[in-house]
Amino acid sequence: MRSMKKLLILLFSNLILLFSNAQSHNQGAFSFTLGYDAGIHGVTYTSEYNSTIVDQDTSGSATRMAHLTASYNIFKFMSIGLDLRSGSYLEDPENATANGNKVSMSALNLRFYPVNKDKFAWYIGPTFGFSRLEINRIYTFIVSIPAQYRFKSGHFGLETGFNWYFVKNFGMNFALGYSSQNFNMYYYRLNGEEQDLSNYENTLKTAGVHMNIGLSYHFGGR
Repeated sequence: MRSMKKLLILLFSNLILLFSNAQSHNQGAFSFTLGYDAGIHGVTYTSEYNSTIVDQDTSGSATRMAHLTASYNIFKFMSIGLDLRSGSYLEDPENATANGNKVSMSALNLRFYPVNKDKFAWYIGPTFGFSRLEINRIYTFIVSIPAQYRFKSGHFGLETGFNWYFVKNFGMNFALGYSSQNFNMYYYRLNGEEQDLSNYENTLKTAGVHMNIGLSYHFGGR
């Protein structure tokens, strides 16, 4: 029982130190995170020819991306920044072989800090920007035929996470988020030849959750 009380007192003391009055994200502070982003997404594909639906399918996908953010605190409770992500888009195409897909996102983020202390900052906020997706497949009909599809979309996301600075200005970042895209196909190449998409509208709607983990750094501020 005494050991349990000592453990609780020690834990409570560390929490007091963690949530001290000093703030890591003061007004005028710059902060950066660099890490890894993994996500799972629901996907709906729709193909229309002259406004008539000719194909529709639902599936799932996963993403693995490198993640870099840079933020500036306009106020102690709010920052604005740039969010960049790039990596691979994983799918299981029907009647085809995946041949290396690429996905990227560039966005502005707005973060609010309900908790903003010396060594710990919890944030929540949206991201708005643009996404690009390149899907490469190989279809086999006696011979192998490569195909490439390129999409672009606006991007919306919502994320909450924390920065824990365990060595002065350096620490770790962890976050959970939601994102959605409405990709529109603007380029299609089959067996090395670009195809005409004039009468087609091909869309790929994705929505899912993702997790970030990485390193964080901050400096400056009043």
